[in-house]
Amino acid sequence: MSKAVQRRTSVITSAASQNRPLNAETVTAIATGFLKRIGNKSGLKPKRVSLEEGIYMVEVELKKMIAIVRVDAETHEIKEYEIQPKGEETPFVSISPKIIVLMFGISAAVYIGLHFALKMLGF
Repeated sequence: MSKAVQRRTSVITSAASQNRPLNAETVTAIATGFLKRIGNKSGLKPKRVSLEEGIYMVEVELKKMIAIVRVDAETHEIKEYEIQPKGEETPFVSISPKIIVLMFGISAAVYIGLHFALKMLGF
């Protein structure tokens, strides 16, 4: 008889948790947990949560991608998800700080070399 009582209480608690309304925090936890389960372990940054017609839409930034997860507000189920590349614009000329330092070092070395070479020649 104790097994039957334990089984009933577990069914009641799970049903009670389903009736609890969702908020942005729990929907974000559902979406990030789902993304971790499908293989995106690190670098998850939740960006935006919105509620539209009974569907929560969670936007999560991955390392080089953006994931959009749609969660039903009533059933707490993930209805749809989409992973797409980021739509960031790249600059016309991308010069990294490493390249700038390297160019400055080369030009300084050439300047010093020419300075001493011309000084030795008498100019």
